Amino acid sequence: MKEIPTMTPSGADGARHPAGQPGSAPLTPAILTPGKPVRLTRGALIAEVQPGCGARLSRLARRDTRGDLFDYLVPLGTEPFSSDEWPKAGAFPMLPYTNMLRDDTLHWRERTIVVHEAPVASSSLHGWGLRREWEVVDESTHCCVLQLDCPAQPAWPWHYQAYLSTTLDEHGIDMQLSLTNLSAQEMPAGLGLHPYFRWPAGARLTFESEALWRSPSEDIRWPSEQRVHVGPMEVVSVGGGLDTGGRSTWFAEVPAESGRFEARIEYAGGLRSATVRSDDATWLVLHSPPGRPYLCLEPSTHRVGEFDDDHVVLGHGQTLDLSMRIDLA
Repeated sequence: MKEIPTMTPSGADGARHPAGQPGSAPLTPAILTPGKPVRLTRGALIAEVQPGCGARLSRLARRDTRGDLFDYLVPLGTEPFSSDEWPKAGAFPMLPYTNMLRDDTLHWRERTIVVHEAPVASSSLHGWGLRREWEVVDESTHCCVLQLDCPAQPAWPWHYQAYLSTTLDEHGIDMQLSLTNLSAQEMPAGLGLHPYFRWPAGARLTFESEALWRSPSEDIRWPSEQRVHVGPMEVVSVGGGLDTGGRSTWFAEVPAESGRFEARIEYAGGLRSATVRSDDATWLVLHSPPGRPYLCLEPSTHRVGEFDDDHVVLGHGQTLDLSMRIDLA
């Protein structure tokens, strides 16, 4: 966490913005429409970003010598979609918290805040970054920087600003996400990144965790109180799913010795692979529903369902950062 100078007027606070007043229109559009993407290239790698669809990395692929593309992420299509029912594709930022809050409610210093924008959103799942249109503030052939400015509103009574930098090199891609509190009052904050990797039958996942938590059932989407020390883990895809118990989500704690996450997916007998790393996350959420050929590896700064207690507090002008590196072969 760091403090940076801001370009807002002295004493700026979200309460001064019309969007923050009770009864104002939600900031989230009902429909998001993919447009012409920002296209990044470096060597044989290609990445596409959709600023108007929640800053989503909509494609990440390698072109072989015959001109064929191998997609590491599930590509985003071109059809419009509901901001509340998004395609399971690409990779998007989660902010100002990750995944979900219990009962869509934040308990903050004797206040109770309902954190979803009815009627546009049916829940607060994954926050608002993926539901909003971002602005391109810098662009080159291999890098783009997007900005999101969110005035205060009843569902989140703080003004914040986010940046997402996506940089492609010959070996992979870097995503750098930051969140700055522009309100006068302190703000709870959390960040995450949510990629949908292809997970066909026969693909192999390896990772290491200090402890692995599971939800007790598919109806309860946060970690149970049971924890198991894990160490190295290996999972082989049968076309979707993580375990024989039918549970689609695991929650892995960062290994204490290294203090960083590293998870590797191998495709087609090891001919292609994607290795995900994060030095800033404390949790890695793993998600793959049975029968669905995608795998989410989501670095996060706080524990799912425990944001009331497990969060960073940002004062005015302070920034929280999260990075994710994906090496591709």
